[in-house]
Amino acid sequence: MGKTSRRPSRQNRKSFGTTGSGLTVTIGASPQTKINGQPSFAGELRLLKSSLLYADHLDLLAPSAAWRDTLTPLLHTNTANPLLTVAKLPNETLQRLGVTKISPQEFREALRKLAATPPNHPQRREAEALWRPAILKLKKEATDYLHTPEGLELDIALETGAVTLISDGTRFEDSLDQQLEWFRDRLTQALGAPSATVLLDQVSTEYLRATADYTEGLPSVAGNRSRRSALGTGLVERLPAFPESPMSHILEAREELTEGRAAYRESVKALASKLQSSALDETLPSEIDEMWNDQVRPTLEELRKSATKTRVAVETGKRLSTEGYGVPTLLVAVANFTDLAAALPTPAAALAAVGRIAAAAAQEAFSTRTAVRNHDLVYLLDINKKLGKRSGR
Repeated sequence: MGKTSRRPSRQNRKSFGTTGSGLTVTIGASPQTKINGQPSFAGELRLLKSSLLYADHLDLLAPSAAWRDTLTPLLHTNTANPLLTVAKLPNETLQRLGVTKISPQEFREALRKLAATPPNHPQRREAEALWRPAILKLKKEATDYLHTPEGLELDIALETGAVTLISDGTRFEDSLDQQLEWFRDRLTQALGAPSATVLLDQVSTEYLRATADYTEGLPSVAGNRSRRSALGTGLVERLPAFPESPMSHILEAREELTEGRAAYRESVKALASKLQSSALDETLPSEIDEMWNDQVRPTLEELRKSATKTRVAVETGKRLSTEGYGVPTLLVAVANFTDLAAALPTPAAALAAVGRIAAAAAQEAFSTRTAVRNHDLVYLLDINKKLGKRSGR
């Protein structure tokens, strides 16, 4: 049958925030469903997209997505040889199908023995008659669950290796109460990890706020990290080009702007220190809104204008130097002062003045560009520019 999944295998770690170098953020996304009863990954995707532009690695803790790895092999099953196709499913998938009373190895061996008997063997025919319709049903359920636009977007993120799906200990057939209990346990575990940074959606935040263990808020270090992650990703989400950007564009921007992420996180530390709300406060989202509107957005607009002026100045200089304008015309274009040429006594003096004006303009343009590139928030400007280009805006 070939490979069961195009995605590289990933170990579901029980230690949060410990992957490689750089910053790992654990995303806590509560289950959501659509009107048709199918799980919605909209919340997970929003948090994933902004976090991919903030952190170096992500642990996705989301009950709605936790079963994806074990359901994916079902997409590759077929009814032509039902016994062997089921025997090739991985252990976790077999356990999801209810193979719990015997080991997956014993179950596979039994299926292989049946598949080796003659085609008209009564037990083989009976087993194949049971598995053929079951395979069709399971494959359809897996397709309906995984092959949605949201599901495919999630797959793109998982295939990068930058996202680890936390799924140990939960099953597709578990009740809602069991799934929520699993989610709460893993969320508490993530918050207790010494090096973990947790990013929570609204429902998860409300749950923690109502939990006895967190009535006083999160521990100091965990609280500060979570507040920073909420601010850092929240500012990304408020960029004009962000909301409509597909996952592929997000990942391209992430790869091209790798060097800017660490510097951006340093600037977020300074901004987060100005917030009065804690990580679990209801007022945190509104404070981030206020900071965006009053401080960040105006700053980005000024940076954009400065960058635009610099680019225009540089391009104008290039054009004037190659198009062979006469001295008076060149003066008018560079200095934007129509009487300057007439005020100069000789063409030689005029040419010298042009040289001084052009040199001063080049120096000013360089200084302006340097100031823009060195600004704390230029990373946000770069993200918006790259996402905007890809969306055609």
